[in-house]
Amino acid sequence: MQMSYSFQKKGNNLAYAQEYNLDASYKDLTEVCRSIKHLPVAKAMSLLEKAARMEVPILYTSHNKKLGHRHELGGKKGRYPVKAAKIVKKVLVNAVNNAKVLQLDENTLTVAHAAANKQSVYPRLSPKGRRMRMNYETARVEIVLRGAGKKIAEITPAAKQAKPKAEAKEEKKNAEPAGEGKTEAKPKAEKPRKDATAKLTKTKKE
Repeated sequence: MQMSYSFQKKGNNLAYAQEYNLDASYKDLTEVCRSIKHLPVAKAMSLLEKAARMEVPILYTSHNKKLGHRHELGGKKGRYPVKAAKIVKKVLVNAVNNAKVLQLDENTLTVAHAAANKQSVYPRLSPKGRRMRMNYETARVEIVLRGAGKKIAEITPAAKQAKPKAEAKEEKKNAEPAGEGKTEAKPKAEKPRKDATAKLTKTKKE
């Protein structure tokens, strides 16, 4: 089941990739996607690798209530979403591979669109203690890359030009073998004529 993309723009220089039914926080995925948006693919890949190794924090502009401040971000709120960074990196690699299939220049690829959303909510209860509702939520990620180049041109047969009827008839005649063709009409057998004398004799007898 493939879901539709929220990116509405179309073009021959776009490559798409998505992943759904993910067992990860859609909030973390949203912030990771926001951090790589409009970046070249090389920079986005290095940022995700560093975030997965907990070397660089990811800036949280939303979903940041009671979140600690990071001096690497200039005192802004951030976190190290290791699992989300690995998932987004996997989708980004798939998008780059799709761009190669479409013959796009890999050096000019940029992240035109990256987004994550909540997909499904399954009702669950807490495994122990007081029985409270603890829903199981899945997420989805979509990435669109833009690069220089064009898609593989689809080869379409050229439209055949209609020929005049006279030329078509001549071609058919030339194509037919010499022995074949229309059969010659046989002469009709002449009916024997009745003698006029026989008619006269009949009338005299009467």
